[in-house]
Amino acid sequence: FGDAFRVGTEERFDFSNTVHVGNAKNASVPFGYRVHATVIVASVPTASVVSIPDDRAGSFSGVETPFYAWWNLGQIKEVYFSTSDTVPVKNFKKGVCALFQYQLLDGTYNEDDPSGQCETKYISHSSTRYHKSKLNCKYDANRIQRTEYALRSNLKTSRNADFTVDTDGALQKVRSQDYVKYLLNAHDQFGPYYESIMQMNLQGGKQKTETLQGSSIEEIIKKLSLQKETLLAEEFYAPCKDNNCGNIISVFKQHKDLLTNANVGKESSATALVEMVHTARKAKKEDLVRIIKAKSSNEIKGQIVDLLGAVQTVASHEAAKSEFIRSANPENMYLAERYLQALAIGTRPIVEIVNDLLEMAQTEHRNVKFYDSLIQCLAAVTRRYAQLEGNSYETEAVKKVVNFLEEKIDECSKEDCKLKFIRGLQNLKCPRTVDRLLKLAQQSTKAVSVAAMKALRSFSAYLWNDEFRAAFEDIFFQVSKRYDSSARTLALDILLDLKPDYDELSHLMQFLKSSDKAYEVKQYLLQKLRMVAGQCSEFNAMLKNIIARDPQLNNYHVLAPRGLSTALSRTFSTVPSFNASLTSLQEMSGGVLKRGIVDLTLDVDDERTSLFTLGLYAGGMSSFVSSNDEEAGDGAEEEETTAGMELTVQGMVMRPLEFFNGKGELMGHVWSGTASEPTPAYQGITLLQDNEERFASHNGLTLALSATGAVSIDLNGQVTMSLWGRNAQSKVEQNTGISMNSRLHFDAPFALVDVRFSSVQAPQLHLTSHLDFSGDPALCMQLVQPKSSLKHR
Repeated sequence: FGDAFRVGTEERFDFSNTVHVGNAKNASVPFGYRVHATVIVASVPTASVVSIPDDRAGSFSGVETPFYAWWNLGQIKEVYFSTSDTVPVKNFKKGVCALFQYQLLDGTYNEDDPSGQCETKYISHSSTRYHKSKLNCKYDANRIQRTEYALRSNLKTSRNADFTVDTDGALQKVRSQDYVKYLLNAHDQFGPYYESIMQMNLQGGKQKTETLQGSSIEEIIKKLSLQKETLLAEEFYAPCKDNNCGNIISVFKQHKDLLTNANVGKESSATALVEMVHTARKAKKEDLVRIIKAKSSNEIKGQIVDLLGAVQTVASHEAAKSEFIRSANPENMYLAERYLQALAIGTRPIVEIVNDLLEMAQTEHRNVKFYDSLIQCLAAVTRRYAQLEGNSYETEAVKKVVNFLEEKIDECSKEDCKLKFIRGLQNLKCPRTVDRLLKLAQQSTKAVSVAAMKALRSFSAYLWNDEFRAAFEDIFFQVSKRYDSSARTLALDILLDLKPDYDELSHLMQFLKSSDKAYEVKQYLLQKLRMVAGQCSEFNAMLKNIIARDPQLNNYHVLAPRGLSTALSRTFSTVPSFNASLTSLQEMSGGVLKRGIVDLTLDVDDERTSLFTLGLYAGGMSSFVSSNDEEAGDGAEEEETTAGMELTVQGMVMRPLEFFNGKGELMGHVWSGTASEPTPAYQGITLLQDNEERFASHNGLTLALSATGAVSIDLNGQVTMSLWGRNAQSKVEQNTGISMNSRLHFDAPFALVDVRFSSVQAPQLHLTSHLDFSGDPALCMQLVQPKSSLKHR
């Protein structure tokens, strides 16, 4: 480095730091500030600050005090500050110091600076011009992310510098740039950007200056009363300005009018949850209880428990327990159950809540519905806890829950009991339990077998090896025994999820030529093949090739089986909103619905995340529809008349909502008309995005980044049936309000910078069906999607 920074000389540098923030999609309108300073190496700096774009002057106090750096062969070993320097002032000065950290030999080095502990790569463009890039900077990012890829945020960063030295290796000028985009995976145009450019140019030549004399550096530092630090930035939290930091009471008062029952299913209630959840996470139990007990809360308690479930702190859990779960009022059981359902979908589980739910589940509650929801909540919260960084299914608290659920299934003697804990294993998704579930699918009663197959269908396809594939083929083809048609179609779904090759797909399609009389299963297979072929061109080509090469397969008799089962996928939403699709699978039996789902998924790249699944099931209804069906399908004996709804919200399976069980109960609904009025099936507001992280910038600032989204759902349905006209109509309405917020903010000593984005939409779905069973059953299903507008700020 020759004569670089010789002791006893003074050099002046013209310094500036320009910070721009704004919309990542359109960065043509910059906002921010510019700091301009003279950095005098050996003396005292001065600084001024103006805003962008209007050049309003600000003040930057406390920066005039001298600060010291131990510079050795291009590295800053230590920095020293006056005791009067505040944390943000020291961070700013560290950013200035870091500009003097440079190397003159190409290669990769490890360096500490305000960005963190970074790998730095140096490339020379000439003997005096160099490029420096910083990679893998380690700092305390405090990252909180959803496990589902589609609901995560993506931080795109670039950190580099260009500098020029003289022939002695002394710094002449440097330009350092940090560039950040913070975008939602589900909406890659949605989010803020941040750009910081620090520049420093040498002014004039060297001058002589006084030096500090002493026997050692330590002696001089002691004499000047300096504090020693590294270049790593120190976290700074701005104090509350004008007591305007907001507590949960005041924030609740601002938003409670948006939480009315009439607003559930609209974007306003989703926005209210987004605005309240961060403040509520800092609230004390007493304040949360005060909100619950307020007279103005009586009509919106359902939405308040949704908030408590989303918050997921010890304070919110204790507030919900004291006011609803431990309450002697039977009316509070509905709210207690709604709290558990909201908690199950929450994104920030803590071990205290996992342990408390397990303790509650040890004693079976007298309310059957509440206990079922408690089991599902325990399993779902434990799954999310196991997926947190640093945890796994081998974590002690998680193992206790897995053992508990497995022991409970073994203790069950009744079918309903088994079904409840199988749903629990479905919500838990522990790989250790798949062998047990497969055994239940192969060896149990029809209902238990189908429930076990539903659970297995929800696991990742990566779990299934050749042994499992063989077992699912056995169930689908009924090699070892007869299975319920729903178990068979679920096994088929898994086999198709495994992306079959040419031979495997050929083997599946042989079923279409078989003598099996389950024509609805054949129709279901054909419908699923067409659906997958429509989504994947390679699969489509392979399917056509198999049909063309098999004359027996390639004919109308085989490729057009009778049956009403359907499988279809349709685009639900596209850019400028987010990419989402709707999958409808309807398995029919004897002219009526046996098992059906309508699944709304968020599609990002090749990943699909289920937002909401509406499932319907029915059994023993064929006698009401048709008496001349010569084929009994899979030879099912007369089963008990039953129907109900199964809801899955963001992958969490809820306890089923039973419409009726037994013909007497069904006829009661028919005669009284109680099913012909719109009936709420599910109402709730849950979090979608719930992401936070911090980014340490080269100028000493720490950016706080967050993306929070919520969905408000109101689902209701009605059905009318005429035994004289021998027809039936049904209608299911799903009203959805989606609100997504993204934010970038930081406090500098001289400016508060805050960039906020919001996007709201209220998509709706209406599913109507008309069934005429006066002769041969004829079913018409229509899915209507009313127009909705996207509001983006």
